[in-house]
Amino acid sequence: MPTSEKLQWLLDREEIFDLVRSERFARDQGEFDRLAALYTPDSRVRVSWFTGTGKAFADASRAVLASGLISKHLVVPMKVEISGNRALVESYGQVQSRDTVGGALTDLVAHCRFYSRVRRTAQGWRLASFDCIYQRDELKAVNPAQALPIDWTRLAELRPSYCFLIAIAEARGYRIDHELPGDDRPDLVAALYREGAAWLSTDEIGPE
Repeated sequence: MPTSEKLQWLLDREEIFDLVRSERFARDQGEFDRLAALYTPDSRVRVSWFTGTGKAFADASRAVLASGLISKHLVVPMKVEISGNRALVESYGQVQSRDTVGGALTDLVAHCRFYSRVRRTAQGWRLASFDCIYQRDELKAVNPAQALPIDWTRLAELRPSYCFLIAIAEARGYRIDHELPGDDRPDLVAALYREGAAWLSTDEIGPE
Protein backbone atom coordinates (compact mmCIF):
# COMPACT_ATOMS: atom_id res chain seq x y z
CA MET A 1 0.00 0.00 0.00
CA PRO A 2 1.45 3.41 -0.98
CA THR A 3 2.38 5.68 1.93
CA SER A 4 -0.36 8.20 1.11
CA GLU A 5 -3.03 5.48 1.15
CA LYS A 6 -1.64 4.05 4.38
CA LEU A 7 -1.77 7.48 6.02
CA GLN A 8 -5.36 8.00 4.87
CA TRP A 9 -6.32 4.56 6.22
CA LEU A 10 -4.76 5.41 9.58
CA LEU A 11 -6.60 8.75 9.70
CA ASP A 12 -9.89 7.06 8.84
CA ARG A 13 -9.32 4.35 11.43
CA GLU A 14 -8.63 6.89 14.17
CA GLU A 15 -11.72 8.92 13.29
CA ILE A 16 -13.88 5.79 13.27
CA PHE A 17 -12.48 4.59 16.60
CA ASP A 18 -13.08 8.06 18.05
CA LEU A 19 -16.65 7.96 16.71
CA VAL A 20 -17.29 4.65 18.50
CA ARG A 21 -15.89 5.96 21.78
CA SER A 22 -17.76 9.27 21.44
CA GLU A 23 -21.11 7.52 20.86
CA ARG A 24 -20.93 5.55 24.12
CA PHE A 25 -19.57 8.55 26.05
CA ALA A 26 -22.37 10.82 24.82
CA ARG A 27 -24.95 8.21 25.79
CA ASP A 28 -23.46 7.76 29.27
CA GLN A 29 -23.09 11.47 29.94
CA GLY A 30 -26.61 12.34 28.84
CA GLU A 31 -25.49 14.32 25.77
CA PHE A 32 -28.45 13.09 23.75
CA ASP A 33 -28.45 15.69 20.97
CA ARG A 34 -24.80 14.89 20.32
CA LEU A 35 -25.58 11.18 20.48
CA ALA A 36 -28.26 11.52 17.80
CA ALA A 37 -25.91 13.57 15.59
CA LEU A 38 -23.38 10.72 15.52
CA TYR A 39 -25.85 8.52 13.60
CA THR A 40 -27.05 8.75 10.01
CA PRO A 41 -30.78 9.58 9.62
CA ASP A 42 -31.54 6.06 8.31
CA SER A 43 -29.48 4.27 10.96
CA ARG A 44 -30.58 1.22 12.94
CA VAL A 45 -29.80 0.52 16.58
CA ARG A 46 -30.59 -2.95 17.90
CA VAL A 47 -29.92 -3.79 21.54
CA SER A 48 -31.76 -5.85 24.15
CA TRP A 49 -34.33 -3.22 25.07
CA PHE A 50 -34.57 -1.13 21.89
CA THR A 51 -34.76 -1.34 18.09
CA GLY A 52 -35.01 1.80 15.97
CA THR A 53 -33.08 4.70 14.48
CA GLY A 54 -30.17 6.43 16.16
CA LYS A 55 -32.32 9.49 16.75
CA ALA A 56 -35.07 7.39 18.37
CA PHE A 57 -32.41 5.60 20.45
CA ALA A 58 -31.16 8.94 21.77
CA ASP A 59 -34.72 9.94 22.71
CA ALA A 60 -35.37 6.57 24.39
CA SER A 61 -32.08 6.80 26.28
CA ARG A 62 -33.08 10.23 27.54
CA ALA A 63 -36.28 8.72 28.96
CA VAL A 64 -34.35 5.86 30.59
CA LEU A 65 -32.01 8.29 32.32
CA ALA A 66 -34.97 10.37 33.49
CA SER A 67 -36.45 7.22 35.07
CA GLY A 68 -33.41 6.96 37.33
CA LEU A 69 -31.83 3.90 35.71
CA ILE A 70 -28.15 4.70 35.14
CA SER A 71 -25.74 2.57 33.16
CA LYS A 72 -22.20 3.12 31.95
CA HIS A 73 -20.30 1.52 29.10
CA LEU A 74 -16.75 0.41 28.48
CA VAL A 75 -15.82 0.36 24.80
CA VAL A 76 -12.47 -0.64 23.29
CA PRO A 77 -12.40 -0.49 19.46
CA MET A 78 -10.47 -3.52 18.19
CA LYS A 79 -11.08 -4.06 14.50
CA VAL A 80 -12.03 -1.97 11.47
CA GLU A 81 -12.53 -2.83 7.79
CA ILE A 82 -12.65 0.17 5.47
CA SER A 83 -13.84 0.08 1.87
CA GLY A 84 -14.12 3.50 0.25
CA ASN A 85 -16.78 5.44 2.11
CA ARG A 86 -18.01 2.52 4.18
CA ALA A 87 -16.54 0.65 7.11
CA LEU A 88 -17.28 -2.05 9.66
CA VAL A 89 -16.02 -1.62 13.21
CA GLU A 90 -16.11 -4.04 16.12
CA SER A 91 -15.26 -3.31 19.75
CA TYR A 92 -14.99 -5.14 23.04
CA GLY A 93 -17.61 -3.71 25.39
CA GLN A 94 -19.22 -3.85 28.79
CA VAL A 95 -22.56 -2.56 30.03
CA GLN A 96 -22.32 -1.69 33.73
CA SER A 97 -25.28 -0.75 35.89
CA ARG A 98 -26.08 -0.43 39.58
CA ASP A 99 -29.67 -1.03 40.57
CA THR A 100 -31.82 -2.18 43.47
CA VAL A 101 -33.28 -5.62 42.79
CA GLY A 102 -35.79 -6.95 45.30
CA GLY A 103 -34.34 -4.72 48.00
CA ALA A 104 -30.73 -5.68 47.28
CA LEU A 105 -28.28 -3.17 45.82
CA THR A 106 -26.65 -4.95 42.87
CA ASP A 107 -24.03 -4.49 40.18
CA LEU A 108 -24.74 -5.92 36.74
CA VAL A 109 -21.98 -6.31 34.14
CA ALA A 110 -22.79 -7.53 30.65
CA HIS A 111 -19.80 -8.51 28.52
CA CYS A 112 -20.35 -8.03 24.82
CA ARG A 113 -19.01 -6.87 21.48
CA PHE A 114 -20.33 -3.75 19.76
CA TYR A 115 -20.60 -4.05 15.96
CA SER A 116 -21.41 -1.15 13.65
CA ARG A 117 -21.67 -0.16 10.02
CA VAL A 118 -20.13 3.27 9.46
CA ARG A 119 -20.51 5.69 6.54
CA ARG A 120 -18.43 8.65 5.47
CA THR A 121 -20.70 11.69 5.18
CA ALA A 122 -20.18 15.38 4.51
CA GLN A 123 -19.96 15.79 8.31
CA GLY A 124 -17.39 12.98 8.66
CA TRP A 125 -17.81 9.32 9.60
CA ARG A 126 -21.20 8.50 11.12
CA LEU A 127 -22.80 5.33 12.49
CA ALA A 128 -25.25 3.62 10.16
CA SER A 129 -25.96 0.81 12.64
CA PHE A 130 -25.23 -0.39 16.15
CA ASP A 131 -25.60 -4.02 17.21
CA CYS A 132 -24.64 -5.77 20.41
CA ILE A 133 -23.23 -9.30 20.37
CA TYR A 134 -23.80 -10.70 23.85
CA GLN A 135 -21.15 -12.90 25.47
CA ARG A 136 -22.10 -13.35 29.13
CA ASP A 137 -23.32 -11.32 32.07
CA GLU A 138 -23.00 -11.41 35.83
CA LEU A 139 -24.94 -10.01 38.77
CA LYS A 140 -23.49 -9.44 42.24
CA ALA A 141 -24.86 -7.97 45.43
CA VAL A 142 -22.89 -4.91 46.54
CA ASN A 143 -23.06 -6.40 50.04
CA PRO A 144 -21.67 -9.95 49.63
CA ALA A 145 -23.62 -11.10 52.67
CA GLN A 146 -26.93 -10.22 51.02
CA ALA A 147 -28.64 -12.93 48.98
CA LEU A 148 -29.70 -12.14 45.42
CA PRO A 149 -33.51 -12.17 45.04
CA ILE A 150 -33.39 -14.10 41.77
CA ASP A 151 -35.79 -16.72 40.41
CA TRP A 152 -33.12 -19.23 39.41
CA THR A 153 -35.64 -21.52 37.73
CA ARG A 154 -36.72 -18.70 35.44
CA LEU A 155 -33.09 -17.69 34.89
CA ALA A 156 -32.24 -21.18 33.63
CA GLU A 157 -34.83 -20.70 30.84
CA LEU A 158 -33.15 -17.54 29.53
CA ARG A 159 -30.32 -17.00 27.08
CA PRO A 160 -27.05 -17.59 29.00
CA SER A 161 -25.33 -14.80 27.08
CA TYR A 162 -27.55 -12.14 28.70
CA CYS A 163 -29.84 -13.89 31.19
CA PHE A 164 -29.43 -11.45 34.11
CA LEU A 165 -29.94 -8.47 31.81
CA ILE A 166 -33.16 -9.99 30.47
CA ALA A 167 -34.50 -10.88 33.93
CA ILE A 168 -33.86 -7.47 35.46
CA ALA A 169 -35.02 -5.45 32.47
CA GLU A 170 -38.25 -7.42 32.13
CA ALA A 171 -38.89 -7.00 35.85
CA ARG A 172 -38.70 -3.24 35.23
CA GLY A 173 -41.31 -3.50 32.48
CA TYR A 174 -39.09 -3.47 29.38
CA ARG A 175 -39.86 -5.71 26.43
CA ILE A 176 -36.63 -7.55 25.66
CA ASP A 177 -35.58 -9.13 22.37
CA HIS A 178 -34.52 -12.73 23.07
CA GLU A 179 -33.25 -13.34 19.52
CA LEU A 180 -30.15 -11.16 19.37
CA PRO A 181 -26.67 -12.26 18.29
CA GLY A 182 -24.64 -13.86 21.07
CA ASP A 183 -21.90 -16.38 21.72
CA ASP A 184 -24.64 -18.90 22.51
CA ARG A 185 -26.20 -18.28 19.06
CA PRO A 186 -23.30 -18.36 16.58
CA ASP A 187 -25.81 -18.66 13.74
CA LEU A 188 -27.12 -15.17 14.50
CA VAL A 189 -23.58 -13.80 14.80
CA ALA A 190 -22.65 -15.33 11.44
CA ALA A 191 -25.75 -13.82 9.83
CA LEU A 192 -24.87 -10.38 11.23
CA TYR A 193 -21.34 -10.66 9.83
CA ARG A 194 -22.64 -11.77 6.41
CA GLU A 195 -25.02 -8.82 6.25
CA GLY A 196 -22.21 -6.47 7.22
CA ALA A 197 -19.83 -7.87 4.60
CA ALA A 198 -22.49 -7.57 1.89
CA TRP A 199 -23.19 -3.96 2.89
CA LEU A 200 -19.48 -3.11 2.93
CA SER A 201 -19.02 -4.38 -0.62
CA THR A 202 -21.77 -2.14 -2.02
CA ASP A 203 -20.39 0.38 -4.49
CA GLU A 204 -20.70 4.05 -3.68
CA ILE A 205 -19.88 7.19 -5.57
CA GLY A 206 -18.54 9.49 -2.85
CA PRO A 207 -19.50 10.58 0.65
CA GLU A 208 -23.20 10.52 1.46
